Amino acid sequence: MLSKARGGSSSAGSTLLFLFLAFQNTGVAGAAAQNTLALGYNQNAASLTLSGDISEAANRDTLDLHASATLTTEQVSQPEVIFLFSFPLPAGEQRFLGLKGNVSLTSQKALFNESLDTVATNTSGACPPDGITFPNYTAVYNAYPNLQPLQSFILKNPDKGVSKVAIDYTMPVGLPISDCMVVMLDWEGSSKVTMKSELTMTYNTDSSSPAGMLLPGSALLLAHYLLPTNQEFVFGIYIGPGSTKNDSLSFVQETKITQPGTLLALVGDISDCTFSIPPPPGEWKTKNDIYLVPGHCPSDIHVNSGGWTPRGGHYYADIPKNAKHLLNLPLAGFQAMDAQTFVYQTANVAVEKGDCLLTMFGLKAPKGGIDSENQVKALFLPAQ
Repeated sequence: MLSKARGGSSSAGSTLLFLFLAFQNTGVAGAAAQNTLALGYNQNAASLTLSGDISEAANRDTLDLHASATLTTEQVSQPEVIFLFSFPLPAGEQRFLGLKGNVSLTSQKALFNESLDTVATNTSGACPPDGITFPNYTAVYNAYPNLQPLQSFILKNPDKGVSKVAIDYTMPVGLPISDCMVVMLDWEGSSKVTMKSELTMTYNTDSSSPAGMLLPGSALLLAHYLLPTNQEFVFGIYIGPGSTKNDSLSFVQETKITQPGTLLALVGDISDCTFSIPPPPGEWKTKNDIYLVPGHCPSDIHVNSGGWTPRGGHYYADIPKNAKHLLNLPLAGFQAMDAQTFVYQTANVAVEKGDCLLTMFGLKAPKGGIDSENQVKALFLPAQ
């Protein structure tokens, strides 16, 4: 997400100060169809089977994760506001399987706004009271150190009206949850908005079913992982590392495989959107790709300690010929609008220690600003 500094203006001719943030806490129907586009990409492989696969419908249950937050006038003056809502679980450990429904962002003015909507579990300790707010994630995790994010969905809206993404997926293996579920609705932007989660969670009530173990930072150990292939980059203006004025360049997020196993699925969403600088004057198209490179990450792609390229480059030319193309989702737009899509794609691809996932970001536009964000993660099953 892009963060507007306190007191900054969103007008095209004003000085802008942005803080570039990549959320690893771990995510159309529009009021005006001409400026909003949403797609749905859900590819399920019917042949996917796993040892210990969670398949007994009798052990499944659902939990509504419905939440809504509208900013006050005072909150709009802040750089960021995060709302938390809690949903109690039955006693004992359960298994998170997936989500169905939608998340939405409604803007009252034709100004850039965005929200990151995260589903998490608070594994122990008091659950957050509904509607409690925080100014940043440091404050959230200081207050709730056992809060473990499962999946995020990003929404952006450069105009007045509704931005919405429909979500529907069930994973082949579960992730451990207990105590309560928490929905975080995180806003950054320029005007008053309403954020909504209208999601229903599916979970398995059989605690003997196979699952991973959540560790701080949303890492999963022993059985299943959600690998963070998500990242965000900015085109059309230079605001620091991870941005460029040159729309012909690209960016990369690298994720290294640390042990052998299987990539089971890719899940999350992608949002590419014009923002608080002049938009492209005509058609624009973003490139959103994920590649698997056997053996190592490409030496010609230089990343920082966070695994992403601080400088734009012609990185598509550096992809090895033996790389496997796991995801290819270009999004198209026209002038000021958002183009976003839900992603759930089964993979069932064997990987080895040292293999490398490359999440690629590119743009084809005459000129103008695009904020490109990917909240897709990879579900990983280590070898037994």
